[in-house]
Amino acid sequence: MKSLPLIALLLTTPALAQSKRYPPEPVDKDQEKATYSVLWENATNPNNEPYRALVDQAKQSLGERTDAGWQAAIAKLDRAIALQPTQGDAYGLRGEAHFLLKRWDKCAADFGVAVVKAPRTEATEKKTLLDMHRKQAQCLALSGKLAEAERVLAEATAAGTGTGDLLMRLGEVRIALGKLDEAIAVLGAALDAPETPQAVTRWFLALAYDRARRPAEAIEESRRAYNMDRSFGAISNQTLIGPGDLEYIKGLAYASIEGPKPELAIIFFRQYLKAAPESPWRRRAEEHLRELKDSQLPESIDRLDGSAALEMEAARLAVKKAMPALRACMAKTPSSVVQVRLVKVGPRSKTDPYGPPPGPYRRYNHRRLPPPAGASVAAYGEVPLEATRAEIDAALRCIEPLAQRVALPAVKEKDNWYEIAFFVIGP
Repeated sequence: MKSLPLIALLLTTPALAQSKRYPPEPVDKDQEKATYSVLWENATNPNNEPYRALVDQAKQSLGERTDAGWQAAIAKLDRAIALQPTQGDAYGLRGEAHFLLKRWDKCAADFGVAVVKAPRTEATEKKTLLDMHRKQAQCLALSGKLAEAERVLAEATAAGTGTGDLLMRLGEVRIALGKLDEAIAVLGAALDAPETPQAVTRWFLALAYDRARRPAEAIEESRRAYNMDRSFGAISNQTLIGPGDLEYIKGLAYASIEGPKPELAIIFFRQYLKAAPESPWRRRAEEHLRELKDSQLPESIDRLDGSAALEMEAARLAVKKAMPALRACMAKTPSSVVQVRLVKVGPRSKTDPYGPPPGPYRRYNHRRLPPPAGASVAAYGEVPLEATRAEIDAALRCIEPLAQRVALPAVKEKDNWYEIAFFVIGP
């Protein structure tokens, strides 16, 4: 056996010993494969790298959440698609930008292409692909192509793989098509499916029951939805298919909840009729308004604060007597709401009952001062103003002196007070 030169032994032996003593870390085969794939794509397709750069830049522009950013994203994605027309992700992103800009036809077209060109991997089938079907259908529905939107959603859910969100959207489309029994069935199924926005689904179910003239079930679902979404934040964040449907849902809710607020229900049904003059559900909204118009406003008043005893029915009747004059002040603002707060204060003691008494616990025993007696009026912030600021201010100036004269029950107990509130709407 021929021996190695001394220099070769000196160079190789430590390396061999080191490799045995410190074996290299295991190679991540998936990462190695992905890296190789990217390198191969870049080597065989010179457009791949600039395409990816444009897509990444478009994502940043979309994240700006401004019209200018969305327009910039579309310009970048146009260039990316010209470089790589067979890639689906740029179409999906451009569809997002068109959706945010409310270009319904264009977003429907882009999501349709993205669905066709999306890679058919297991992860894509389960998540991304279904999401793109949902967005495509929503854009189709918002552009007025309801039957096509229903077909896309029905096909996406036919295999039983659709999420509750997809079923919910199918229910919404069927409400818009007037297929109310089918809408009720699919929305009921959505409640038992995974990934279902429960509050939004129940709002749609209440809407479907109401339009199908099943009022008891509509009231029940409205109450359930309201208990989940008292601020209407979940439903307000949705881009709804039917014009004015958000206002209709709010009107239905305020007419249905325990301790109904007919003033608010009337305003929202009025706003619905204004937003959807050609709606097939216009007659149903008008029926609600006729029923609510017969209410003895105010049906109730709210006690906000205070320590004095108060007979609420006597206070309501006092407000009711003043209501015709108060409502006349709102004649030029029929779709707005004013909230009136009235404070009634009893006689005061000769000594100051609101100061801290003497003794070691004086810091903790003082009583809270009442607010100033009288009336305060303001536009109700939860209802969008559909009048000019000048018209609202004129209504407030008209209401305040009339509210001051409402003959509320007197407070007889010394050093006691109460505060109530009620709504005023136009005739």
